[in-house]
Formats: sequence, structure tokens, C-alpha cells
Amino acid sequence: MSDTDDKEILTQEVRAFFKTIPWKKILTFMFFVLLSCIFWVMQVYRQKYEATLTIPVKYINVPDSIVFETELPEVVQARIKDDGATLFRYYLTRRSDSLVVDIRDAIKSTQDRTLQGRNLEQLIRTKLFATSELISYSPTRMSYTYALLRSKKLSVIYNGSVTLDAGYMLDGDLTTQPDSVVVYGSKASLDTLYFAYTVSDTLRHIKSAKTVKVKMKPIPGIKYVPDEVKLNIPVDEFIKKEVEVPIRCINLPNNLDIKLFPSTVKIEFFVGLKRSDNINSNNFEVTIDYNDIKDMNDMTIPVRITDSPDYIRTMTPIPSEVEFVLEQR
Repeated sequence: MSDTDDKEILTQEVRAFFKTIPWKKILTFMFFVLLSCIFWVMQVYRQKYEATLTIPVKYINVPDSIVFETELPEVVQARIKDDGATLFRYYLTRRSDSLVVDIRDAIKSTQDRTLQGRNLEQLIRTKLFATSELISYSPTRMSYTYALLRSKKLSVIYNGSVTLDAGYMLDGDLTTQPDSVVVYGSKASLDTLYFAYTVSDTLRHIKSAKTVKVKMKPIPGIKYVPDEVKLNIPVDEFIKKEVEVPIRCINLPNNLDIKLFPSTVKIEFFVGLKRSDNINSNNFEVTIDYNDIKDMNDMTIPVRITDSPDYIRTMTPIPSEVEFVLEQR
């Protein structure tokens, strides 16, 4: 028997099986099940239920020169009662958006610097549908008692580290924007601060110039404005170059001459591609000091690179020490 014959037999058996099913009775049963579900949902939507809404609180116009003596609540829990359909609408329409509290207005309008009673209830009702019954809410009061702070402007110091991918180097200094922040706190606290430090952070595998946001280091009782800065990281792909630089002797008396062997050294260095064409031997200074050799018995002295661009990374001069001969003029 071929595969085609097997398939035909299987198809006939499946058709015969479905013909034996009482579809009319099943469809009638399913219709009444669906109808009963619709009536059940309608009944549920008409009934009254209680639910708790979590409403975030957003504070605006907070003066920088004050600190609150008690922590302000971040959310309000409102217990409400309404029919099922309306409660479902809360979750679909996101009716429970933030309660917006204007701190500046709240401080001016209340002597006791609290929001409670009818004023707080009316604020919560602005986030409810008209048919909803407000049963209770928590907290029942918000206190805005505050203390005035002193201020001080401090330079920002990045308190982290930056690691670069292989083949890349910093093309200048790390800088922050802004380079200083205003710090608010008590006089005793501010007297101990000389710089404003960022959080300790490590930025890894940097391979291109970028700007990242960094938070200021939290200190109890201290407030930063702004509380984060932008860290500028200048990065460039580097290449290796070399220059030949003459050696200069400093502090040499006028009655003496010095001969150096050799009189120049080779300096190998790494520099970013963007600046590689702008650097030459004139950007370097290599010296020896007469005060270091006048009492020496040895006729060799180490050489030092005393000046070079700050955006390159130099290697040890070749040779690292030279012979010298002093001659009377």
C-alpha cells in the first residue's frame, strides 16, 4: 500500500469522526455559556467594590536654600469605592497620575506648613472620577517644616576612574560641565568642604570621545545644585612616534663649557592621531643639571625630560644617560 493510500484512509477516518460529533448541541451549549458570561461580567461591573489606588506625589518649585526636617511622602494610598467598570477604567486610563504639590505656594498659603484635612482631600479628589467615593487615604497630612541653609560654591572633582580600550589614550584632561556646583548645608558642614566630589565610578572600555552624566557624592545634610554633572572624556586612537631632541645643561657657570656624548637623545612617545602632525622636537626639552655633576667622580649622568606636551605619553629617552666632559673657557 502506498503512502497516498494511507493518507486517503486517514483523511476519511478523520472526516467520519467529525461527522459523529453533535455540533448543533455543542454550539447551542457554547452560545448559552457565552451569554451567561456576558451577564456575569455585566453584573460584576454594576456591583460596588473597594480598591486602593497608589498615587505618586510630585513636588515642584522647591527652593534650593531649604531642607525639610521630615521626609516628604513619595506616594499617597487612596482607598476608594466604585463599580467594577469604573475601577477597571482607572487602570486603563492611568487616572492616578502624580499629585502635583507646589511647595512655594504651600509654604506661603499655610501658617503651620502642613497640607491636611479638606485641602489634602480636595487635592486627591482631582485624581478620581466623579462617581468614586473616597473612603480613606494615607498619609493624612504632609508637613513642609524646613530649615534655611547656607551656600558655598565648590569646584567639582571627578572621584572615579576611566579605563580605555587597547590602542586608545586620553587626548587631554577630564573636565566636568559645570566645573563647579553650589553646595547647601549648615555652616559647620560647609566649613569642612573644600571640593565637591562625584560618586566613585569606573568607566570601562572607552574607545571614543564621549560625555557621561555623573552624580555628586551624597553627604548627609548636604544638598548640591545641580546634583549631577557632565563628564567630558576626550579620547583618540594613538600612534607611536619619535623625535630627536638636543640635551641642554642648566646652571652651568659662565667660565665652563660642557661636551656631551651623545649631545642628543631619541624620545619615543604615543600621541593621538588628531595631534600627531602638530608635534615635533621643539615641543620637548631634555636637560641635565650642573649642580648634580659638579661633585661627581663618575663621567656619566642620567638625562631628564623636563618639558613635553601633556596630551602625549613619553617613554624613557634613548640613551637614558650620557657621558660629559667639563672644559675651562
